[in-house]
Amino acid sequence: MAARTANGTTSVRTVAQALGQSTTPPPPPPPPASSPFTDVPSNYTYITEITWLATQGISTGWVEANGTRTYHPLDPVNRDAMAAFMYRLAGSPAFSPPAVSPFADMTTQTPFYKEITWLSTQGISTGWDEGNGIRTYRPLQPVNRDAMAAFMYRLAGSPAYAAPAASPFTDVTPQTPFYKEINWLSTTGISTGWTESNSTRTYRPVTAVARDAMAAFMYRYNTSFPRS
Repeated sequence: MAARTANGTTSVRTVAQALGQSTTPPPPPPPPASSPFTDVPSNYTYITEITWLATQGISTGWVEANGTRTYHPLDPVNRDAMAAFMYRLAGSPAFSPPAVSPFADMTTQTPFYKEITWLSTQGISTGWDEGNGIRTYRPLQPVNRDAMAAFMYRLAGSPAYAAPAASPFTDVTPQTPFYKEINWLSTTGISTGWTESNSTRTYRPVTAVARDAMAAFMYRYNTSFPRS
């Protein structure tokens, strides 16, 4: 981490800075005695949220050749993994995936096929209409902050919500895709954007969500919308 910080590829951030919080988020769970992952030190910014995600079985990381476990906290979250995270966050409900893939860029052997098709049947993410009746999911494409707001809004059941007429974010307008969902996410305290040096607020909608930030998003989502 120190080397990557020095050469500019990684920055050391607080939870508020990295997740875009301008208000106090829900309190994290008690910090663990030790980290379950060799690449997430016990003093890591997101250690409590990442450990919570692991203990809930939402994401348990990778088992390396030497038997240790890693989390890859700075990797972007791709759409296939996001589907798996959300399926598990919802409690891994009973679901039988279709025998034929509804997506042209996936087969029934594609990793997380069950979770992706569950996400689709729930209307959380139905992919892209490519024309001529063809749909794609783009499983290896990273998830950006705007899309993540929409996914979480739909996972919550698309609750009644009236977005403000004027955007609270300087980089988001009422014409921005997922404007309503972004503002809903802000009001929940899951992620309310960055306060810039001139006191304006930004949301950075097309910034990819990293795995460490996803852990905090999901922990905060579960605080407001706990699993039954």
